[in-house]
Amino acid sequence: MRVLLFIFALMTVAYTGKLKNRNWKSNKVVPDQKYDYDSKTMTPIRFKTVTNPDPSLSETWLTFYFGQWYWGQLRFSETTWGVELYACTDNKLYDNNNTLTGVPDGPKRIWEVYWDNDHFYLDCNGNNVWTYSFNDAIFPDHDCRGLYTRTLTQFEFNGDRQGINPPKTFYTRKIWGQ
Repeated sequence: MRVLLFIFALMTVAYTGKLKNRNWKSNKVVPDQKYDYDSKTMTPIRFKTVTNPDPSLSETWLTFYFGQWYWGQLRFSETTWGVELYACTDNKLYDNNNTLTGVPDGPKRIWEVYWDNDHFYLDCNGNNVWTYSFNDAIFPDHDCRGLYTRTLTQFEFNGDRQGINPPKTFYTRKIWGQ
């Protein structure tokens, strides 16, 4: 009886995991292509990175566009797990000033990026690895919080710069019945 319950529990966990992944559609990343943002299917912005065997390609850059000339950017380095949020933090990925903590071992990682009026969040494989309070910005509030609380219109995964390892895939939520 215990064996049957154990097998049933394993099947339930496996099935639940499949259901969770069925809610996401994978899309191949084309570096430097702007994607229109849809809050119904892209909240949070979710993407997969794969460690590059070339250690000089260790950075991930995600650029956000908020209409007109407003843009922001999240950059992080797999070498030191340094992170920059443009217009909020300093731009030095390797000074240990702003770092991701508790990043799971790779080589494949699923990242989720999202924010609200007070914080910017970065999760990896389901765990929060960085939370940034807009109150801690080293730049004026209208540059940091004022930028990221605008309406996001587009985003892109950069790849045309030295040292960048663009994500392989980004995900959108499936809308059932459409």
